[in-house]
Amino acid sequence: MIIRFLNNDDVQSYTVLRKYSLVESPFAFSDSYEDQENKIMLHYQSEIEKWGNPLEAFTLGAFNVANELVGFVKFKRDQRTKARHRASLHSLYVKPAYRGQGLAKLLVNELMKIIEPIQGIEQLQLSSIVSHISLIEFYEKLGFQKLGGLLEKDLIINGEYVDAWYMVKYLTQNGNPK
Repeated sequence: MIIRFLNNDDVQSYTVLRKYSLVESPFAFSDSYEDQENKIMLHYQSEIEKWGNPLEAFTLGAFNVANELVGFVKFKRDQRTKARHRASLHSLYVKPAYRGQGLAKLLVNELMKIIEPIQGIEQLQLSSIVSHISLIEFYEKLGFQKLGGLLEKDLIINGEYVDAWYMVKYLTQNGNPK
C-alpha cells in the first residue's frame, strides 16, 4: 500500500470512491450521497486540495499495488482565530475488500505524523456515529477520547435516528501542548 497526498490527478478516482463510500457506508458519514450527487468536479478538487504553509488542509489516499484508490482520510485546521489550536480528522474510509488489514490505522497514523510538527495544533477532533459499524473503539485505541456527552438523535440516516460522540486526541510535545 502507498499512502500519499491526493492531488488534481486523483480527482476522478476520489470522486468515484467518495460517492461509493456514501452509498456503501451511509452510517459512517454525516454527509449523504444525495448531498454529493450533483456536485461538480471542481467541488471535489477543492475538497482534496492541499493548502497552507504550514499545512491547513489535505486529503490522504491509500493506493493498492495496481495504483487504485482504496481509502482516504481528510484533515482540516480550524480557521477561526480563537480556535486555531483545533483541527479535525474526518471522512475516514477504506473499501470493504481492504478492511481488517490495518489500512485505516495506517491512514490515521500518517495523518498524525504529518501534522505532528505543525506548531499550535493542540487538539485533533472528530465526530463518530454510534451504529453497528461504529469506529469509536478504533479511535479510542489510537488515543482519542470521548468529549462531553452523547449527542442523541444527532442525524437521521435512512429514516433512523443515530447518536454520535465527539472525540478528541490531545496532541502534546514533550508532555506539553504544542
